[in-house]
Amino acid sequence: MTDNPKYKLIDFKPISTEGKPGALTEINMRKICKDNDLLFDVYKCFYVNDLNSEQSRGNHSNTNACEILICLQGSFEIKLHDGTDYKIFKLEANQGLFIDKNVWISYYNFINCVVLAFVSIYVSDKESCYDFDTFLSLYQK
Repeated sequence: MTDNPKYKLIDFKPISTEGKPGALTEINMRKICKDNDLLFDVYKCFYVNDLNSEQSRGNHSNTNACEILICLQGSFEIKLHDGTDYKIFKLEANQGLFIDKNVWISYYNFINCVVLAFVSIYVSDKESCYDFDTFLSLYQK
């Protein structure tokens, strides 16, 4: 967990069943939100696969959407900036991260990664800022 209410690390607990291959991981959004004191409704879900690169994705701030990113496989790093401070997380399989609106998001260093995203609005309705200097001028504390 972090001290910043704009983002929260979430750990998922896979369940292995003796005699059966694989591990089952439940994603119950209502329970996740309740357990982590998050006000979050899911309107859109998508995943990004074939991520095996140092190149960056994200590089924007959602002005009207919150999201939860879950690393389903592999690992990646994510840098979040709230307008004043930044924090870097390394997410590995079975870890997720809640990201509030108005947080600059950059994720990178993907290693055989699949990322699942839950978004609080329809993505086509999403309003985003793609210029970091503009973001800082709007949200710097």
